[in-house]
Amino acid sequence: MARKRNDGRKEAKYTLDGKRYSIYGATKAERDEKWEIKKKELEAQAYKKSRELNMSEYMEQWLDSREKVVKSSTIRTYRRLNRRMCSEQVYRKQAFGDLMLVELETRNIRDLQNHLLRDLSTRTVNDTTSLLKKALTAACDERILDWNPAAPIERIKRTEEPARENIHRCLSRKEVDSFFEFAGGTWYFNLFQFLLHTGLRIGEASALTLRDVDDYIHVSKTVIRDEHGYVVEQWTKTAAGLRDVPLLPQAKKAWEDQKKVNESLNGVIDVARPVFLLPRGGIIRPDRVNTDIRKICRNAGIESFTCHAFRATFISRCVEDGVPVKHLMETVGHKDVEMTLALYAHADREKVRKSLSAVSF
Repeated sequence: MARKRNDGRKEAKYTLDGKRYSIYGATKAERDEKWEIKKKELEAQAYKKSRELNMSEYMEQWLDSREKVVKSSTIRTYRRLNRRMCSEQVYRKQAFGDLMLVELETRNIRDLQNHLLRDLSTRTVNDTTSLLKKALTAACDERILDWNPAAPIERIKRTEEPARENIHRCLSRKEVDSFFEFAGGTWYFNLFQFLLHTGLRIGEASALTLRDVDDYIHVSKTVIRDEHGYVVEQWTKTAAGLRDVPLLPQAKKAWEDQKKVNESLNGVIDVARPVFLLPRGGIIRPDRVNTDIRKICRNAGIESFTCHAFRATFISRCVEDGVPVKHLMETVGHKDVEMTLALYAHADREKVRKSLSAVSF
């Protein structure tokens, strides 16, 4: 909006990056011309300031700019990867985050990859590199950089065995029997049974309260990890994750048994509090559960796995016993049939061996 001043000039307000600026001129054309000059001065100042940032400073600014663009869970993942990336001591007395943005070279990023590979999986290193590429592409778009030094960097070939073939694998019936024989009396026994007979993810099961379960398990929350620790949050992945899962007899027994354990320890039960908790009452942490699983596996003499294997086993058993895949997809919260079949309905190694052994040559 323009207004006339006492000296006869006209003032107009312009906004750039949330800040207001007053420009004066006898005519609108004169004011617009002055504003274009002012904008170039402001952009030059911002450009100079951006070129003085190191990688830690630039990444923080870029992540802040993504807050309203991507999901909160994605931002948390980005920040976790960035913290590790910027703190990595790539050179003897210099962390990657201390390198100047405008001086960054492709060799610096290759050195970063090699350092991260010492302690992290190739998947995590590739995710970190992908994040860095996105951030540096933005720097090029904003004309802070003339080119993206991460552009020549390729994804590292994965060397680890796929998780579905080891820790996320389908358990044989013999393994299930052996595991629960040695799991009896442990703190997470009821949780193990509940996961096996519902196909829920550990985060979904850990978020359940008394209000969430009747004849069905009403899945609407999950446990996530943010910068403050583990918290219960409304489901944030896909709409398919919001679902009602039938409470089968074995799962119902595990649920009721856990309620009795809680009552014996705490007396009055808080209906808003998760039913499955850590031994001292905190929200379930998957790493704690997986530590107990590894101990039980050692005692039972079976190959180690993680709690996600219960979900894989549930789905595989359902497929084997003829449950319609469409029904199974809705039960486990997959958004398409292909995901259910591709990730979980694979035969275990023993079945493959027996099948091949029956072939006559």
